[in-house]
Amino acid sequence: MKHVEVVCAIIRNNENKIFVCRRGPGRALEGKWEFPGGKVEAHETHEQTIVREIKEELDSVIEPIKYVGVSNHEYTDLEKPFSITMYGYECKLIEGELKLSEHTASNWVTEDELKNVDFAAADIPFIEMIK
Repeated sequence: MKHVEVVCAIIRNNENKIFVCRRGPGRALEGKWEFPGGKVEAHETHEQTIVREIKEELDSVIEPIKYVGVSNHEYTDLEKPFSITMYGYECKLIEGELKLSEHTASNWVTEDELKNVDFAAADIPFIEMIK
C-alpha cells in the first residue's frame, strides 16, 4: 500500500473561525472537506511544506505558529488504497485571500461547526486536537 506524508494548515481568522476547503474533482476523496495542505517533498521541513502548498494551492502566504499533532489513517476502501500520516499546524494568514485553484468550495467555520463538516477521515482527529 502506498504511503504519503502530508502537512495541513489550520488557519484561523480574526473571528477565530477556521478555514476549510472541499477537495476538487479527479482527486482521491473528491468532495470531502479538509484542512488545506499537501505532500512533503524530499529535503523539506513540515513548515516549509505547508508554506509552499498554501502558496501553490491558495495563492497566499501563511506562517506556521504551532504544531498541533499527527493523524494516521489507512484509506482501504478506495480504488487505489493508501495510508497517510498527516501533521497539523496552526497557521496565521500573512498575505493573500486564500483563492481556490484545486478545491471546489471553502468556508470559515467555528470550532463547534467543525463536527458538522464532512471531512476526509485523516483530518477528523484535528477537530479535537485544536479545541
